Amino acid sequence: MKHNPLLIGFISIIFCQNPSQNPMLVKTIGTNSGVFFNAGTNQLDLEGFFEIQSSQGLFGEIWVMQLDRDAETTAEVNSTFGWMKEVAPNMILGGGFSNYANQNLNEIFMGGNIGLLTLIGFFGLEESPTNLLGILDLNIGPLKNIPVDLSMMNVSDEAGSDLFFMVKKTITKSIISGYTFSRERFESEETRTFTKQGHTKSFTIPVQKDGFFYTIYIGVTF
Repeated sequence: MKHNPLLIGFISIIFCQNPSQNPMLVKTIGTNSGVFFNAGTNQLDLEGFFEIQSSQGLFGEIWVMQLDRDAETTAEVNSTFGWMKEVAPNMILGGGFSNYANQNLNEIFMGGNIGLLTLIGFFGLEESPTNLLGILDLNIGPLKNIPVDLSMMNVSDEAGSDLFFMVKKTITKSIISGYTFSRERFESEETRTFTKQGHTKSFTIPVQKDGFFYTIYIGVTF
């Protein structure tokens, strides 16, 4: 299962926030929404989300992704809901449920944040593989007070791992921009040819390859 880096980033932000101190929560329940424009290796697309969160730690999100003019792609819809709690100073634990509507897949996830490190496990309820995710905040030492947020993320499963380096800049309270550089696995095809009894035949087989990708994005939140 391929996870969207922006979506994962927002889940990690939720884990990093004390639910009782989240500035989104003016009252008992707060909402947030936004639209992101992405440009990069995979061309251009739009994403949008709506989030609701309570001061008791309950949260829910709906993401609509891959909105573009490419006839070979379709919009994807992901919904997530869960609960989190600060169990000790600088330590938050939580879990929840995710649904990928287009792929008819369901997952549960559990994880937490301890200081600079966020760890989350995604466990498929059908036959989808387990994914383990780790995010390290790089704003430490001489990088602590720079005007951008730096982080590294690794997503791994039984077949391998993908690595992301992420830079995010909060321009204003409602405008966010960022850059993601990644080394990711992707599916491709190779042609194999063989000769038997004087006859030559060719066929294609699916193969997994590694590649480097980049995405630049800008988003507006409401």
